Amino acid sequence: MNIGVCGAGTIASWISDILEQLNDEKIVKYGVASAFPEQCPPFAEKYGWKKIYATYEEMMSDEDIDLIYIAVPNHLHLEVCMQALEHGKNVVVEKPFAVNYNQAKAMIDKAKEKNVFLSEALWPAFLPSRKIIDDIIASDRIGDVTGGKLVGIGNVMFLERVKKLETGGGALLDMGPYTLGRMTNHFGNKVLSVTGRFEKLDTGVDSKDFYTVEYENGVKVECISTIDSPEEEREEWGEIYGTKGSIWFNVLSNPDTIEIRDLDGNVIDRPELPELIRNREMHFVSGYEHEWIAFEKAIREGKKQTDEAPWEQTLTIAKVMTDLREQAGIVFPFE
Repeated sequence: MNIGVCGAGTIASWISDILEQLNDEKIVKYGVASAFPEQCPPFAEKYGWKKIYATYEEMMSDEDIDLIYIAVPNHLHLEVCMQALEHGKNVVVEKPFAVNYNQAKAMIDKAKEKNVFLSEALWPAFLPSRKIIDDIIASDRIGDVTGGKLVGIGNVMFLERVKKLETGGGALLDMGPYTLGRMTNHFGNKVLSVTGRFEKLDTGVDSKDFYTVEYENGVKVECISTIDSPEEEREEWGEIYGTKGSIWFNVLSNPDTIEIRDLDGNVIDRPELPELIRNREMHFVSGYEHEWIAFEKAIREGKKQTDEAPWEQTLTIAKVMTDLREQAGIVFPFE
């Protein structure tokens, strides 16, 4: 599977390094294109991409490219994805898949029309930790699931794009895919309603989101996402409550600690987690290999979506984020 990457920024570099370490002959770092062409030669040389394209159009017209990975700013996901789909390419889109529900549905509808593979690069859905938690839930060790809490209090204000309406910024689109991805992984997609309150930056984007998602079966999940919290307030964890106990994990995206607790909060088990490939420059980044192994397998088997991050999940996340932004009164200028 020859990969063509649109964008030569941070996320693309992280994935490039981990794929190089994975060294799977079925997954080939083939070509790169960028809106800033001067970034491509050093990127390709550093990370071992075989070919440089002058434009996205040139890349998408190359018959040797099997899959296009879209790693451009949020507000450009729709445009670049639709361009790749029109060329009949399989496509993976970096999170957030789209900035609103209508865009997400249009992208998926186009993939159906073209009969090609399309997936959100929601990498936590593919990690071994996700299956470990799902298996605990299925085992009845915590009983019937009654609710949960997902907390991602952090600060990413060093990223200019998260501060701006014109680039699709804000806490919902930056942290939301992690929070809502984790939620849909373990609680499902049958969302009944969502209500929230929000704090905003002077630029108009949301900086702190506090919301509750209610499911059709009555289960409620409380969520907190921030992008501008002081260092001393930073914390990240999730807990799934059941009638017999709970599952606690220390990171929303990629936990390295999972605990099964009884109803009094006592830890009764800590499942062992497998080693993941770590990015050599940013050691806290790890595990991207699992989504790429899943993408290659799905395409080889003729599937148009993955079992781990199906279109239904992508649409649920997009719908919840769209409803919350409507409640917050946040409209992007390109919508």
